Amino acid sequence: MNKYNGIVSDLEYVQFHPTSLYLPNEARFLLTEALRGEGAILRDASGRAFARDYHPNGELAPRDIVARAVFMESQKGADDDVHNAYLDISHRDSEWLKDRFPSIHAHLKSRTNPMDFTQEKIPVIPAAHYTCGGVTTDLNGCVIASNGEWYGNLYAAGEAARTGLHGGNRLASTSLLEGLVYGASVGEMVAGVVSDGTDDKALENRERVMETMHQARYAIEQRLALEQSTSAGSTVSSTSAVDEGMRKEATAILTNLKSIMWDNVGVVRTPSKLALAVSELSAMRDEADQLWNNSSSSGGCGGAGWEVVALRDAAHAGLAVAESALANRVSGGAHYVVLEEIESENNNGNGGGSKSDSDDEEPLHAVI
Repeated sequence: MNKYNGIVSDLEYVQFHPTSLYLPNEARFLLTEALRGEGAILRDASGRAFARDYHPNGELAPRDIVARAVFMESQKGADDDVHNAYLDISHRDSEWLKDRFPSIHAHLKSRTNPMDFTQEKIPVIPAAHYTCGGVTTDLNGCVIASNGEWYGNLYAAGEAARTGLHGGNRLASTSLLEGLVYGASVGEMVAGVVSDGTDDKALENRERVMETMHQARYAIEQRLALEQSTSAGSTVSSTSAVDEGMRKEATAILTNLKSIMWDNVGVVRTPSKLALAVSELSAMRDEADQLWNNSSSSGGCGGAGWEVVALRDAAHAGLAVAESALANRVSGGAHYVVLEEIESENNNGNGGGSKSDSDDEEPLHAVI
C-alpha cells in the first residue's frame, strides 16, 4: 500500500518473533530461535507438543507459521489464568544449556521469582519484532514516491526503509546486513561518490547536499534554542501539575493503543477487526496530536516528557500499519488475513486449517 504522500509502503508486513517470554505485566524478552534449533519443543499446558499440528517441520517451520501456531495455542487456555503455549528444552544437558545461552539463563535467574529454563518449560507468546515495510527507497537509499520521483536529499536505511529486500517475510539475520549495505550506500551517495554524471556533476551534488545539511542543522539548533528558552522562562510550579497530568493521560492512551494493536492488528487478522482498529486508532491519533500541541504550548517537547512523544509516534505508526493491513486482503508472509465466514466455519478448536481469504492469489507488494 502506498500513501502518506507516497513515501511509505508495505507497512502491513510486520514480522512477529514466535517465542518471547510471556509474563503478565512484564516487558517481553525474546527467547532466541536458536533454542528451537537446538531441540526446544513447543508444548501446551498439558505438555503435548503441538508444532507439527501446523507444519510438517514442526518447530523448524518458517517463522510466520510458528508464530501463528504459538498464538493459536495461546488462545486455547481453559481460562484467562491458564496460559497454553510453552517452550521446553529441559531434555538437554543443564550445564550445556547455561553455557550455550548465558543471556537467557541470566535474565531468567535475575527475576524476583527466578525461572530455570534447563529444568522447566517457559511460557511464550509471539512479539512484534521487525517491520519489513517502511520508507520506500531505491538501491542507493534515496527515498522515492509511488510515481518514481526522488525526494531531494532525503535518504533512509535499516529497518526504517522499505528496500524490497525482505519481501513480506524477512529471513533471519538479514536486518543487520541490510543496515550495513544500505547504510554504506547512503553514505556514499551523500558524499557524492555515487553519481550518474561526470565528476563535475558529482561535485555539484556534493555541494548541494552539504548545503542542505547545513540548513537542516541550523533549523534543528534554532528549534532547540527556542524550546530551551521557553522552558527556562516557565516556572515549575505553574507547569508541574499540567505536565504530570499529560504524562498520565499519555501513558493510559498508549496502554490502550497497545491492546488494540495486539487484539486487532496482530499475528492473525480479519477485515472487521482491522476496520475497528482503524476507527479506534484514528481517534487516538487525534488525542495524541492534541496532547502534543498542548505540551508544545506549555514548554516544548520536553514539557510533558517522553510519554507524550512516544504516544504521538505510536499513534501515527499504528494507524498507518492498520490502514495498510486493511487495504491488503491478500495473505502473504508476515501479513495473514482470515475472512470471518471462513474463520467461523473452521472454528473447531484447531486453527491449523484456517484458510486465508486469498489462498489462490499472489501477495501484494509495492514494486520499486
